[in-house]
Amino acid sequence: MAEASISSSRLQIDPITFEVLRNAFIAVCNEMALVVQQTAYSTAVNEGHDFSGSLYDRHGKLVSQGEFDLPAFVGITQLTVPEVVRAVGIENIKEGDIYIINDPYVASTHCNDVHVVKPIFHEGGLVGFVTSTAHWSDVGGIYPGSLNARARTHFEEGIRIPAIRIHREGKLNNDVLQILLANMREGWERVGDLNSQVAAVNVGESRVQAIIQKHGAARMMETMAEVQDHSERLARAAWSAIPDGVYTGEDHVDKDIYTGEPVTVRLKLRVEGDHAIFDFTESDGPAQAAINCTIAGTTSGIFISAASILPPMPMNAGVMRTIEIQAKRGSIVWAEPPVAVSGLAATSLEMVISSVMQALTKATPERGVATPYSILNTIFAGSDQRPEFAADFINYVWSFGGWGATKYKDGPNAVGSAYAGGTQNVPCEIQERRYPLVWRRYQLVPDTGGPGRSRGGLGLDQLMEFPYGPGTLSCVGDREVFGPPGAFGGGQGALAGLSVNKGTESERNIGIFCSGEKIVPGETASFWSAGGGGFGDPLERPIEAVLEDIKDDYVTIPAARSQYGVVVEEIDRRRLEYRIDQDATAKLRAEMRGAS
Repeated sequence: MAEASISSSRLQIDPITFEVLRNAFIAVCNEMALVVQQTAYSTAVNEGHDFSGSLYDRHGKLVSQGEFDLPAFVGITQLTVPEVVRAVGIENIKEGDIYIINDPYVASTHCNDVHVVKPIFHEGGLVGFVTSTAHWSDVGGIYPGSLNARARTHFEEGIRIPAIRIHREGKLNNDVLQILLANMREGWERVGDLNSQVAAVNVGESRVQAIIQKHGAARMMETMAEVQDHSERLARAAWSAIPDGVYTGEDHVDKDIYTGEPVTVRLKLRVEGDHAIFDFTESDGPAQAAINCTIAGTTSGIFISAASILPPMPMNAGVMRTIEIQAKRGSIVWAEPPVAVSGLAATSLEMVISSVMQALTKATPERGVATPYSILNTIFAGSDQRPEFAADFINYVWSFGGWGATKYKDGPNAVGSAYAGGTQNVPCEIQERRYPLVWRRYQLVPDTGGPGRSRGGLGLDQLMEFPYGPGTLSCVGDREVFGPPGAFGGGQGALAGLSVNKGTESERNIGIFCSGEKIVPGETASFWSAGGGGFGDPLERPIEAVLEDIKDDYVTIPAARSQYGVVVEEIDRRRLEYRIDQDATAKLRAEMRGAS
């Protein structure tokens, strides 16, 4: 296989052409995302947008991501394409090939996240790659949905796919497909999602070919290189603006269910001139349960957090040139086979993100943010006994929650987690149509945002009923014990939880680490997400802002008193009439400051 060449004398790219091509690369990714959104079968993908599509140069380095991509996938696939090249061999990659991989230990998060990779050729030479990644709602394993909080090894979590050809020189490798489908539930849906991803990379390839036709392969590849160089320069400028030093971050997964002990991610961020070293070597060793983070996940967590706090820049491989990652193989942040990893996206990956955000917030307070909530990944499965369906179902549902506050703004309420920022809310009406579930409650929870001068965002409470037949419930989450930390004196966000038949005599608190919990007709499941951490001293929050929170039902009157030292009397709640006792407030705040 030949590689397309660029003249040794660098082509000169004028600024207008550079911007045209840079945005064309983004448009390629956006169109791949649109194809998946319009054609995928599973609700989590077509409605929830649990997908991404990205563009890479001929060396497998990330060039561009789409505006609708799931951030975690973009960070992870920086390892995915190079792994395909390494495993297959650059000389063995052929035009028309399409590869599939989900191996979490080298190139993914957990086995549910399936990557489809297609090389792009021009005149016999390799010029780049496109990828489409999506969360498949089941990839086998013990429990429907493949998210198994109790797994000890990946053999209990689903099929592990190394880099293999799913299309060989333009033809479907049906033997491989049949092996995969034989190990997964709801095969018709898996085929639908795979075909959607294949269609996406085919469209991505065609759009890149159109760019080549208009601008030439050499110009395109040179611009791909310059796009990465441009981001590297911006990233080095961002690091240079931060005072050299060591900044720390630390957070805890609630527990390893087999030991009952928390598992800690520890970070020392060393900023040295125009680059940064992320040192996780003091993090805990591997967990026995399915909460270990892969090195791809850790890399992605750093990538996501940097994008959240550093000044805006195109996030690609150029940014990663300015970053060094130090971690111990086999630790909680660098899982090695066969330890279980299916729950990482709700646990250890979130703790990596939290630790990095804490460190970066200390390094650059003006741009910093308190820790957001951690996602709850839940699976509702069973037999749909409605006459028009009469089939098994698997419904993958995630929670939105409160984001952390910044120095200048309150945290947003009920939004996606840091790594899943591209996901969308799947309307209850759509889920009720497609699955035998009925939503009884979907609402913000007052007092869940971490108190601070800026308040953390509120968590979300969902209550659903199983009215048509029995089913099972599985969940992997976090933040039942350790809430999202605040920053610079801000309080932590309120805790998350999961209960069956909440508020009734038959209530059972099954917790957010559960696998295959049986649900009978008429029972309900309630799961609520954490709030975001607060930023700054709560006693410095303007009294008027606290009053507005009370009017919006974000903060209750008792919490206004206990958390913010604001004494409020209700006059007429219906008409939003309240009175602030200024003297009592001043006295209470003085007492609270003296006691702290």
